[in-house]
Amino acid sequence: MADGHRAVARHVCGDCVVSLGMDMSNQNDVQNDVTAQSKPFRRIFILGATGGIGRSLIDQALDRGHEVTAFVRSPDKLGARRERISVVQGDPRNVDQLRAALPGHDAVFSALGPPGPGRTTIHRDCARSTIAAMQDTGVRRLLIISAAVLFEDHGLLFWLVRKTFLRNVAEDASGMERMVKASGLDWTVARPPSLTTGPFTGSYEVADERMPRGRLSISRADVAHFLLDELAANAHVGRIVGMASVKAKPAADRGRLEAHGRRALG
Repeated sequence: MADGHRAVARHVCGDCVVSLGMDMSNQNDVQNDVTAQSKPFRRIFILGATGGIGRSLIDQALDRGHEVTAFVRSPDKLGARRERISVVQGDPRNVDQLRAALPGHDAVFSALGPPGPGRTTIHRDCARSTIAAMQDTGVRRLLIISAAVLFEDHGLLFWLVRKTFLRNVAEDASGMERMVKASGLDWTVARPPSLTTGPFTGSYEVADERMPRGRLSISRADVAHFLLDELAANAHVGRIVGMASVKAKPAADRGRLEAHGRRALG
C-alpha cells in the first residue's frame, strides 16, 4: 500500500473489504484453520453481556440467527428471556465456572469494561481465566475489546490521556493484550475510541495496528457490528484493530442500514 499500512478495512453493506496490500504472510495457517470452520450460524459466548457493547452483541447476534450464551454475574440485569439465548450466572474471573460453561461454543466475545479510572486488574484477571478455559475446552476463536488509548503513535492527546486520567485502564488493558497475544488462540483485539450510546450507523472504518482516520468516538452498536462481521469474515485474525466512526456517503449509509435491517427481519 502507498501509505505503508498493512491493512485497512472499510465496511460497505455489512461486508468487510480488506486492502490488497494486507500482509498475510504469517497468517495463512491460522486463517485456513478458522475459515475451514466457517458456518452461517454460531453458538457464541459473551462476557460482559449486561454492558452496552454486550447488549448490542446479544441483539445483533440473535438478529443474525446465532445462538447466544450470556455469562453474567447478575442475570436479572438482562431482563426478559428470549429464544436462542441461554443465561449462565458466573464470575468471569473463575476459570472453573468458565470451563464448565464453554464446551460446544464456536467463539467467545469479551465485552468487559473497566469499573472506572482507578487501579484495577479486572481485564488481566478475566483474560487469564478465559484463555485457560478456552485452551482446556478447545474453543479457539476469541474477539475481545481493548482501548484505543493504547495506540502509541496517535499524537499528544492519546499520550496525555494514557499517562494521566486513563493510566490504570491502559496498564490493565495492555497486560490483557499481552496475554491474548501469547495464548495461541485465534484472536482479534478491537481498540475502539470513546464509546457512545448512539444507534447502529454502519458508518465506521477499521485499520490493523493503528487508528483509522475518523472521529475519536464510535457507538457501542457499531463496535458490536464489527465484531460479529469479523466472526464471519475472519479478516483480522491475530490482529489489533483500530476503529473510528466516519461520515459516510448517503448511498453507503442506506446500503449498510438496509443490510442490517434485512438481517434483523431474517
